[in-house]
Order: sequence, then structure tokens, then C-alpha cells
Amino acid sequence: MTDKIHIWDTGLSDFHKDAYGFRPRDHYQEWWTQEELDAEYDRLSAICEENRVREEYQQAQALVDFEKDIKNTIALGASDRQTAIRWLIEAEGLDLNFSQDVEHFFWLNNLPWEKIDEFKKEFDIHC
Repeated sequence: MTDKIHIWDTGLSDFHKDAYGFRPRDHYQEWWTQEELDAEYDRLSAICEENRVREEYQQAQALVDFEKDIKNTIALGASDRQTAIRWLIEAEGLDLNFSQDVEHFFWLNNLPWEKIDEFKKEFDIHC
């Protein structure tokens, strides 16, 4: 039983980190029953799903905000979409010509990672 608990303890510790962003302070206890371990797994699973849904929503909103920033930057004098985006990236102290800077810009602005290849292709940025 101890080996099984160790596997659960390690797995649940990883799962706890996925759910909350940090590992649990205390280890899962070896006196927990299988039902208690299963219930904890289910609880952490539900939290991870809530986090995923929230993150998806936040990234969709970040994309809407980014498009507004592009339009506002054009209204302020950028000649086109590409110039506006370049200005926005440069305003962060980043360089559009470097793939890692573009990725950092996406991270800073919570933009959906699925869009990065499309974005790099639009600007002919190579990894």
C-alpha cells in the first residue's frame, strides 16, 4: 500500500500545483483511504477545469483588447496594422524581429498561445 500512496502523493502533489500554482505544504497522508484519495483527485480535477475555462475566457478578452489597442494605435498615427503592432511590441521594450520577444509579448499580454504561429506568419518571423 505504501508504494501506491507514494505514487498518489507524487501525482496529487503535481496535480495540486496545476490547480493552485504551488505544491501542497503537507504531503497527502498514507492513512487516507482510496475513496479519500479519489475524492481529492476529483476536487483538484474540478479546480483545474475551472482554471482552464477562466484562462480561456481571459485570453479571449485579451485578444479583443489587443485588437482595440491596434485600432487605437492606428488612430494615433500608425500607418497600418503591422506598424501598429510593431509600435505596441516596441513599447514593451521588445523587438518584433526576434521570435522570443514576440513570444514574450504574447505572454505579457496573456494572448492565446494558439495564435502565435499565425501571428509569426503574418510578420514572417522565424523561430
